[in-house]
Amino acid sequence: MAWIKRTLIALLVVFLLLAGAVAWLLAGFDVNQYKPQLEQLAAEQGIALKLDGDIGWQLWPNIALELEGVQLAPLPQPEQPLVRAERVAVGVALMPLLKRRIEAKEVVLLGPQIDLSVDEQGRGNWELITEAMEEKQKQQASEPPQLEVPQEGEQQQALDLALEKLRLEDGRLSYSDASTDTEYTVEQLRISADNLVPGGEPGRVQASAEIAGGTLKQPVLLQLNSTLALDEGLNGLRLQPATIDLSSGEAAASISLRGHVRRSAADQPWQIQMNVNADIEPLRPWLAVTGTELVTQSAAALQKLSLETSVEGTDKKLDLTPLQLKLDNTTFAGSAQVRNANMPGLDLTLRGGALALDDYLPPPSPEEEQPQQAAAPAEPTPLPLTAMRGFNANIDLSLEQVRAVDLQVDNPQLQLTVDNGLYQLQKLSADLYGGELNTNGQFNARGQSAEATLSGGLSNVEISKVQAALFPSEKVQLSGRASINWAAQTSGADTGQLQEKLRAAIQLSSDQLALAPFNLEKGMCQLVSYAEKTSLPERDWPNSTRLQDVRANIALKGDKVEVQEILAGVENIAMTGDGEVDLDKGEFDFALGLALVGERTSADGCTVRNDRWRNRPLPLRCKDSFADAGATSCKPDSRRIDDLIRDELKYKAEKKYGDKVKDKVEDLKDKLKGLFGGD
Repeated sequence: MAWIKRTLIALLVVFLLLAGAVAWLLAGFDVNQYKPQLEQLAAEQGIALKLDGDIGWQLWPNIALELEGVQLAPLPQPEQPLVRAERVAVGVALMPLLKRRIEAKEVVLLGPQIDLSVDEQGRGNWELITEAMEEKQKQQASEPPQLEVPQEGEQQQALDLALEKLRLEDGRLSYSDASTDTEYTVEQLRISADNLVPGGEPGRVQASAEIAGGTLKQPVLLQLNSTLALDEGLNGLRLQPATIDLSSGEAAASISLRGHVRRSAADQPWQIQMNVNADIEPLRPWLAVTGTELVTQSAAALQKLSLETSVEGTDKKLDLTPLQLKLDNTTFAGSAQVRNANMPGLDLTLRGGALALDDYLPPPSPEEEQPQQAAAPAEPTPLPLTAMRGFNANIDLSLEQVRAVDLQVDNPQLQLTVDNGLYQLQKLSADLYGGELNTNGQFNARGQSAEATLSGGLSNVEISKVQAALFPSEKVQLSGRASINWAAQTSGADTGQLQEKLRAAIQLSSDQLALAPFNLEKGMCQLVSYAEKTSLPERDWPNSTRLQDVRANIALKGDKVEVQEILAGVENIAMTGDGEVDLDKGEFDFALGLALVGERTSADGCTVRNDRWRNRPLPLRCKDSFADAGATSCKPDSRRIDDLIRDELKYKAEKKYGDKVKDKVEDLKDKLKGLFGGD
């Protein structure tokens, strides 16, 4: 076994000789001579590099250069560093070092701190570096090339960078935006990357961090794992793939990226081609993380959200085709384009299945919590006119079905264009309970106040469903099918002005329309009984009226609804009239005229014996609140019926006494003239 002992002793001697040689080289090799070179190289790129300490050597576990107190700042503002690091270690290759040449293989950053900020004008402090770098490049491009000839006896020592490993420990990044008064911090930042040599084989990249601040109510943990490759000349980056995991308590999300970012030359724009998959499940806990208070009717809503798309384009225009979104059990498919040239823009086309919108709406308030007295009017809310400008959009959305507030809408489609504050509703259509909705309009937010117009109609729709959604009332009920056309306009700088200046013309028509709890035929018979001094027929009067061939012209002024003309038929009764509805107070007041066509109001109704009461509008008044409306809300209009009775008595007197009545009236007129000195 002696040969083994001799071999070990020989190896130990060789190792000691090598260690001594390296120590002798390092002792005579002053790396601090590179400090001016490093600082000059950084300045040529528009970066102010400051090294507070000396450059030293690290011998274990790898040979490395150590830099302490490193600061990077924009060259115009060297006193405002963006990046600071307690210590930076640059690992070097041994064999080039023996030839007195430094070749960097690994970079380790300990405790780096990055401070990014945006001023009130929206300008980021990092833009100073990019602008300085671009300015340096322009200067170098405009200067003629210079030939550097080494002086005799001058030894050139190269500083090469062939980075194979990067490690960052205990990093911190802060971001503040004075224009939006928001701040974010990234703590415990760790990055480990292998094989970052341009043109080399793909390497492994891992990163983790904790994000806090802004609207986040609790920190978010980030984990990144990726296989990454760099193109020659740093003109491309390939992710194959990259996975980003986010978590915060019960909230979780995962994002997968696969593709590349590449440019053909240094002066050409970056081209992006990336497949993106994102899954957020469970989704609801993220509401608590972001401080969003949202209570929905269904606990099954907002449980998961997923996105799948292919992104292609440049920083000026990105195409997302195809695009698939899934919210809980509803899937949307389509495409999108995001533009960021002269003005930000968005084109979005989505087709979806059935959406139960009720599940995402707030639950209704319990009846016992409803205020007993009418709530005070809400304060007007200013319109965000400035925020509604400065971008363009083309949006086309359609679904198979939407269920909301007990209203089922089939095949809804929305087409909307936005042009720097001008919103044009090109189309809003849907199948609405057997009828069809078609409307269009415009909202102009370019001025000091907004201007809006809307026109369209509902054809052959079930009117009870429209009333339940728009004018709900437990007492007053409408049923039957109707067609409604409208044209409306308004203007204002807040919600109060929009309501106050609202003007609309509405036309309603229906072949059959039922109205409850009013019986207009009973009201007609009460008028006849009152006029002819007869008793009301004894029968079971239903608390409803079926109107035939209804035609109505309605004017909407603010919160007042004026029914300017009503034409309808009730059995053998022709109805005309007008009225008013106060939406704010929840009250209505209609003056109707009921004219009998024939002898009887209906087969089992009342009989009109006097021919003079037939084909003559008899006054009926329907006045009440929606909350208290009932069978007694429609009564004979005593103010107008008395005038009719006086006319009837006068007619009977003239018929009985003939010209004698007229002579008596003329004699009375002459006496009155003489008494008061008249001509």
